[in-house]
Amino acid sequence: MRAINPGKGRLILVIAAAVFLLPVLVPAWHLLQKTGGAFSLPRDESFLQLSTAKALAFRHIWGVGLFNFESASPSLLYPLLLAAVFFIFGAHLVIIPILNAVIGIILLSAIQKWLSKRGTRPVNQLFVLLAVIVLTPLPLMVISGMESPLLLLFAFLFVSRLSDEWTMPAFSRRTLIYGALLVASRYDGALLVAGASLLLIFRRKWLEAFELVLWSLLPILAFGIVSVFKGSYFLPNPFMVGPAGSMLSYDWLLGCGLAVALPLLSRWHIKRLDRKTTWVAGLTALCFSLLIMTRNLYAFRETSRSSVRIYRQEYPAGQFVRRYYYHQSIVSDDMSVLSYLAEGQYVDLSGLASVKVARSKVHHFFSPRLVHQLSDEQNTQVAIITDRYDHGLPERWVRTASWEIPAYDQSGKKTFNFYGMDSGVAITLKRNLENYAPYLSRDITVQYYYFPPR
Repeated sequence: MRAINPGKGRLILVIAAAVFLLPVLVPAWHLLQKTGGAFSLPRDESFLQLSTAKALAFRHIWGVGLFNFESASPSLLYPLLLAAVFFIFGAHLVIIPILNAVIGIILLSAIQKWLSKRGTRPVNQLFVLLAVIVLTPLPLMVISGMESPLLLLFAFLFVSRLSDEWTMPAFSRRTLIYGALLVASRYDGALLVAGASLLLIFRRKWLEAFELVLWSLLPILAFGIVSVFKGSYFLPNPFMVGPAGSMLSYDWLLGCGLAVALPLLSRWHIKRLDRKTTWVAGLTALCFSLLIMTRNLYAFRETSRSSVRIYRQEYPAGQFVRRYYYHQSIVSDDMSVLSYLAEGQYVDLSGLASVKVARSKVHHFFSPRLVHQLSDEQNTQVAIITDRYDHGLPERWVRTASWEIPAYDQSGKKTFNFYGMDSGVAITLKRNLENYAPYLSRDITVQYYYFPPR
């Protein structure tokens, strides 16, 4: 293998990093222009991760509330990493894209070093890095505020290390640790480990497959035991109450596989294939790449719109709770942004952040009576329910007011309904809503339903 000039390697990495960061800065600038300088994220799930990280950093509790253990994150490692950063710098949304961008640059550096050790030409190295950026797509992962860059980093480290040691009699300790970190980054990584283990079993390497599975699943097993001991499920709540397959996404794996594998076809491999097979494989790869790129461009545009939508539709209720009910108990079916902007004890009617609600939905005994019982247990005074909630509410609750927030782009309008647990709470709630009304955007329609007697 020819040695690659380190100076050229650094230049390639600088070019790739610039191409990677530019698509991150453009949507961020567009978002700040639309929101008056306020930063937001495009996905509701990311705010639950941030709430978990805040609780872990400042209250040493795994959950989104003040006291209870609630597993609302599909990742174990990402909230821990965020908690460490929040503890040092404070909980600020702008930290999320900065942290994900740093992880993305570390990923590009790891791929470049791996290619350089194999004598890949600098031009091909740059092509691979650009393909990884475009096909995964890495900038979209940074903006999403999720754990995808961390997952992709450990997926590459695990697979690359595994390929280097595939013919050895045993795997090194580093490979097994990478497998554990991959699964800890997100539970979906267990399927990648399962695929590698099946290949080992096919080659009759039973002991190596068992060791790989045991080490990789160790984070899930340890956290699952603690979670069950705390009264929760073995798996996080999103995997229990969410629709089947809604938490699983493997576009990043397909994109990274195409980006890394195809450009590495050496002349020796091509010579062993006839010309017809080479053309068919090349055209198939090109079609897949174009399809993924088209889908990613559409997702990139939708991500920017989703960030603005969440700021316009979700932030008003969260900021209201932050001002008047910061450390109090709240019932809601839309807890993501609310739990991040405020700090309190929550009854999440979706079940993502409340294990008792999740258990009632899994075993089909969720009812208005149970909602009233849970709210009484936590001494809840106020409920904020959206118009998309399709279950009944306790009859004793007093509907006080509603905010109708207009549609943004193609999202449709959204209405928040505010309830007091009794008439006394409703009086205070209405007064707070009236005091906060001047801070609302002019396009939000406010309507009051409770008028206490003089």
